[in-house]
Amino acid sequence: MIKMDKKRSRIISIGIGIAIIAFLFWYVKVDDIIVAFSNFSLINLLIYLLVSVTIMILLTIKWSIVLNSFGIKIPFIQLFKYKLAGFGVSYITPSAHIGGEPVRAHLLHKNHNIEFKKSLSCVVIDKSLELILNGLFGCIGILIVLFNFTLPKRTTAIMILSFFALISIIYSFYRLTLQEKGFFTTALRFLRIDKIKILKKYENEINEFESHIISFFKYNWKAFFKASFVFLIAWLFMFIEYKIALRLVGYDASLSAVFIVISLVALAYIIPIPAALGSLEFGQSSAAALLGFSSAIGLALSLFIRGRDLLWTFIGLSYLGLHKIKFMDALLNNHNGKK
Repeated sequence: MIKMDKKRSRIISIGIGIAIIAFLFWYVKVDDIIVAFSNFSLINLLIYLLVSVTIMILLTIKWSIVLNSFGIKIPFIQLFKYKLAGFGVSYITPSAHIGGEPVRAHLLHKNHNIEFKKSLSCVVIDKSLELILNGLFGCIGILIVLFNFTLPKRTTAIMILSFFALISIIYSFYRLTLQEKGFFTTALRFLRIDKIKILKKYENEINEFESHIISFFKYNWKAFFKASFVFLIAWLFMFIEYKIALRLVGYDASLSAVFIVISLVALAYIIPIPAALGSLEFGQSSAAALLGFSSAIGLALSLFIRGRDLLWTFIGLSYLGLHKIKFMDALLNNHNGKK
């Protein structure tokens, strides 16, 4: 029954996403979107792709820094493939862009004989760094919008609540981790999820998994700052990437405008809909309304973003397919702490 409910809700969410896309493209008109591409430049497109590749390389370096801090050394090209595989799975699953993390952990365990709990801890640390820093930038984005634009009262209230929610989560994560109480185990207890039988069965494994995370954030400051610094560089390249993408569709954006566009893209991918169907297009249409440029430009930009993500997804899933790694095995593999 639960599986059927999940399947039904997934179908409904996809259906709603497709309906939103259809409505937006009907409302804006395809001709206007074509006009938005009139400033298209092959050179800018190549630069855009090169910058996108650079960002993915930097994100892989960040992950390698985390792994090296635990004495795990994997050839960079292998990590790059695993990163793409994880991205591909995240993109097609309704999991707020985190569904590919167990896949990355599975690949480390399967191909390099690393204990699954340890490989999963390294992946979660890598993703936690990303989410926390993205959360901080999201807070900055919210402040930029609140101080520079006049918004409806309800929208303003939602953004203020979102700001304090993000700050609270980030603060709680660091406080609980540095106090060695564990953010994830505390959250499980707070939500009373720890009472579920299957989680009680793996209580020791969960505690050991959390101990790796505490070890990194509390005792391995050198690796923490190195990984954070690499991610900041990735963010700088992300600004360049979106600046070029907006120029490709005929809009010369300011830094604050680029920041808002990136923030809305990130928000779109938080919503648990496969490939952010509809939410990405709606987010970019909202950015257009907020910043005062054509909705056609916003939709044209969403096509570039979706095209880039589909390219990464195709490469990542092709890797899994070529190596005969079953999708569900990678997602649900239960290692029971074995090496």
